Amino acid sequence: MASDGTGVDPDGFYRPKSEADIVQLVKKAYAEGKQIRCRGSVHSVAHAIYTDPGPGEPNVPNKVSVQSPPEGPNLNLLLDDYAGLAWIDEARGVVEVDAGLHLGADPNAPDQNASLKDSLLYQAFEKGWTLRDLGGITHQTISGFIATGSSGGSLQYGIDKNIVAFRVIDGTGEVLWVDEETNADLFFALGTSMGLLGIISKVRLKLTPTFNVYGQEATTKTAVEECPVDLFNVGCDGKPNLRQFLETTPYARILWWPQQGAERAVFWQAVAGPPLDAFTPLPYIEWTGSPLENTVEQLAASIFYTLVGNLDDLKAVPGKLKDDFEVFDDAIALLLKQLGLGKLASEVLAKILTGALEGLTDAAILLLQDELRTILPKAFPKLIDLFQPLSGDKPKVFMDYAWRSLPMDNAVNDTLLNTEFTEIWIPLEYTERTMQLLASYFEEGGTQATGFFSTELYSAKESKFWLSPSFGGPVFRVDPFWFADNAGDPAAKGGFFDGFWRLLRDNDVPFRLHWGKFLPEYDFADWAAYLRSQYPRWDDFMTLRKQRDPKDIFLTDYWRRHLLGET
Repeated sequence: MASDGTGVDPDGFYRPKSEADIVQLVKKAYAEGKQIRCRGSVHSVAHAIYTDPGPGEPNVPNKVSVQSPPEGPNLNLLLDDYAGLAWIDEARGVVEVDAGLHLGADPNAPDQNASLKDSLLYQAFEKGWTLRDLGGITHQTISGFIATGSSGGSLQYGIDKNIVAFRVIDGTGEVLWVDEETNADLFFALGTSMGLLGIISKVRLKLTPTFNVYGQEATTKTAVEECPVDLFNVGCDGKPNLRQFLETTPYARILWWPQQGAERAVFWQAVAGPPLDAFTPLPYIEWTGSPLENTVEQLAASIFYTLVGNLDDLKAVPGKLKDDFEVFDDAIALLLKQLGLGKLASEVLAKILTGALEGLTDAAILLLQDELRTILPKAFPKLIDLFQPLSGDKPKVFMDYAWRSLPMDNAVNDTLLNTEFTEIWIPLEYTERTMQLLASYFEEGGTQATGFFSTELYSAKESKFWLSPSFGGPVFRVDPFWFADNAGDPAAKGGFFDGFWRLLRDNDVPFRLHWGKFLPEYDFADWAAYLRSQYPRWDDFMTLRKQRDPKDIFLTDYWRRHLLGET
């Protein structure tokens, strides 16, 4: 590994240790005409993160959780060694954090300054502070979360108010503190900038006093007679429609299973409350069994989703499950160690048990291909009762510190349940229209339209950042989930996500897309023009981009296609 912070490591990453290192690397890219990009927690699609590959080199797959950059001379930075935190005014909650600091623990980088105790949220909590809202996970770096316009599920709260200033390095290596008072245009452009206006080195935050959340999660049928929310606004007295539910619930997220025979929704909702002197936390727990039970449950779900996502080529499934069985192997070895078996014996026995299970699974898949193609789609409504049973009169309740239970998906294993999605942000006033369109689309299209996964529904507060998908007004968000090991490209023309984009465009429902998730991978000029039409300050942003990056060292082919329509 390089020791000075400005050399490239064998894995292809530069690991700067200071702002001066980053400046030196930017100046190197500027002088040599190379691209430079920063990687966070790889929660975004790979092409949005990394530089282009070198001439003649293949690009990395455009998927989430791609850990390595493409081969070539361009500079890909990993900021795990630049993850400090400095209190500027502890009494007022003012803190400056380095760009590589993670919000919470990142399970994909446990030995690289990304443990829970290293994180922003944990360190802030120890001092009595937190952020006002959080997304479904907290693996991300602070800079990555902000730069892509990410948001939690609330119309009442957002982290924009926590952001005071950015320290940014432009495409020539110049460094500048930017805040709303001294340079409002650049501040609001930087807030959602995808790394295209420079490398954000530090973020100054005015934190929120720590608070608790009190909430519940319940799974119900979506039929209006059985659902607590009138999802499709068919007119049910005494029940809020979806927009009203989102407007009156401080924190909310819905997982909608629209498949015929499944027809259910998981309502996660919470309110904020003050910290209490005598408080026994009851955290939100997504997987309620032991660590091994949770792993087995997620492994079973992964096997099912990999099978139904590859029904036309079941021979490919065993290869796609290898990483999943490695996770199972680790869980078994850990359990055996906890039971008192030695390290070597635990690892050997775990590999034997895992190998046997993997071998039996692979053999069964290959032997029963015809039967699986017929049985699995028909069995889905029954299987969903196992994966996502109805709550009845026993909802899951929780009361906990906000920083720990607002991110409700932190317990999902990114390997076992590797989920990809396009995140569609729609003006809130189109909520009813969108839900009715989706209901008809799913009913008419069957599993080709619904897939076998859920669709996430939630909201976001208005943002002042120019390229935030909620710039100018509150939004309703629709996230169609796609299992990462499915066959095919969901963002291609005619792909799974394309059905949703086309449904809304064809019915004159305006929308924007999360910059770190899937964007349309076809008709680039048309889609770039459409996106431009949705953002009032688009041209102002592009003018600043060119001024701050005169040699286009931050601009990759991916961003040329999607923002400029160039192929």
